[in-house]
Amino acid sequence: MVLNNISEYASDENWHELKCILKRLYSDFIVIEIPSDGNVLEPKFNDNICSEEVDEEEKEEQGNVDIVTLPKELECLNEQISKFSQILEGEINECIVNLKEFNKDVRKQLYGFIKNNYGSALMTDCKDGILTVKKSKGNASDTRKRKFWPSARGDYLHFTITKENMDTNTCIDLIASRLNLKPSLFSVSGSKDRRAITVQRVCAYRVNKQRLCRQHFRHLWLSDFVYSKIKLELGDAYGNHFSIILRDVDNNFNSEEFNNRIEKWKTNGFLNYFGSQRFGSCGVQTSEIGRLILNQKWEEAVKALLAPRSDAPERINKCLKHFNDSGNAKQALQLLNDRSAIIERSLLLFLSKYPNGYKGALLALPRNSRTMYIHAYQSAVFNHIVSKRKRIFGLKYLPGDLDIEGKILNDENLNKIENVCLPLPSFENKLPENEVGEWYKEIAKEDGIDYESFKKIERHFGLGNVYRPFIQKPQNVSWQLLNYSFRDEQLQNCEFIPKNEVNEIQKEKIKEENEENIKKAIKLKFNLSSGTYATIGLK
Repeated sequence: MVLNNISEYASDENWHELKCILKRLYSDFIVIEIPSDGNVLEPKFNDNICSEEVDEEEKEEQGNVDIVTLPKELECLNEQISKFSQILEGEINECIVNLKEFNKDVRKQLYGFIKNNYGSALMTDCKDGILTVKKSKGNASDTRKRKFWPSARGDYLHFTITKENMDTNTCIDLIASRLNLKPSLFSVSGSKDRRAITVQRVCAYRVNKQRLCRQHFRHLWLSDFVYSKIKLELGDAYGNHFSIILRDVDNNFNSEEFNNRIEKWKTNGFLNYFGSQRFGSCGVQTSEIGRLILNQKWEEAVKALLAPRSDAPERINKCLKHFNDSGNAKQALQLLNDRSAIIERSLLLFLSKYPNGYKGALLALPRNSRTMYIHAYQSAVFNHIVSKRKRIFGLKYLPGDLDIEGKILNDENLNKIENVCLPLPSFENKLPENEVGEWYKEIAKEDGIDYESFKKIERHFGLGNVYRPFIQKPQNVSWQLLNYSFRDEQLQNCEFIPKNEVNEIQKEKIKEENEENIKKAIKLKFNLSSGTYATIGLK
């Protein structure tokens, strides 16, 4: 099996290792998305302030709904009834209405009012003349709002999320859960690092901006809301801007030598390996799980995913060990009390109903999760090919090389290494018409895979065809040397986090440090194309 082979460098210079610390603080690694227009996102907070009054857009939205007027007999209940909308927004959990003084006919009118104005979004329960109104489970209210969406307004609400120490999917799940929406209504152009502060655009289908900009989260900020007729799709972003702090640099740091490194880095670029984020973490390499799936060894793949592992908490390993020893998924599931174990729970839940349904258990995983294993295998093959090509041919163009669209590079003006792309193995992708293309076939044979294997699982895994540049070059590179004295001194702020929420280091603590113990850090800023790993570039 091909391993994640990252062993070569674009430059043949024999640079000594630059010792430093990366990501001591989340703020040491700031990533800001560059949308398709090529301009780095800028902070905009004005739209994040919501008026108490209904804006013109909401009035327009209400104008499309057949609102039923409150009967005169119930006008005395205006105060309680006005709280119904607060229930829908999640501001309150329930509303109590005393109907003891009203006869049966008047009560019917109130039920009719609720049904006609709120549909199945609200649920009611009346006991001894006391009516309790709550939000229904599901998202009926949002379905109704989207159904009557103003025609002049774009279907998609675009907004910026700034997150700290959270992955992108977790953020989407959190926002969707708060609004009682399905995560599938949200889309992004790509995922961002978890252990960092990252900024990116998100779009949501037919969600009113008033609902979103009222929300407050920990370590997550929303801003710059704009309606659009265009959906944000995976891969739409041009790239990312990075601002990175490298701490505890040697006091004998040579600025001239480092600047030479930077110039070489800008000129030669770096080998465009997939980073470790692409491979996730489980008991065995995720790329090995991908190989098993491609070989349709469903049982082996599932059992590998459910094997005890050294990096898992004891509470999860207890469950996995029980399944590994007994094969009883139902009993193992009862031992699983960790909500974060989404993969394990999904597999065991399916197997508890269908003990031999290994293929079904894998296909029951969320699409992003099950696709990750095939992507990991593709990425491992790509990394292996990159290393072997650099080791044998260096940074040379070879006749038969492919471009970003999978076409052979024939134009003499384009026959340069920076235009060479390598395919991720799949059924649809074309292979280079040279020795490199033969390497793909050799790996597939070694792993017991033919390219028909990709075709058989395409429908369930959506692999597509991707050609990835062999070399990447950073753009707009700049750097500066910083001095600091406090170990966890914050050396950069993210402008997308409101100033009143920035966790500033107490200056008194800094003063307590010995002034002679000055430390050095490098602040490095650069842009990279979408899908390129900054950590690989730094290496």
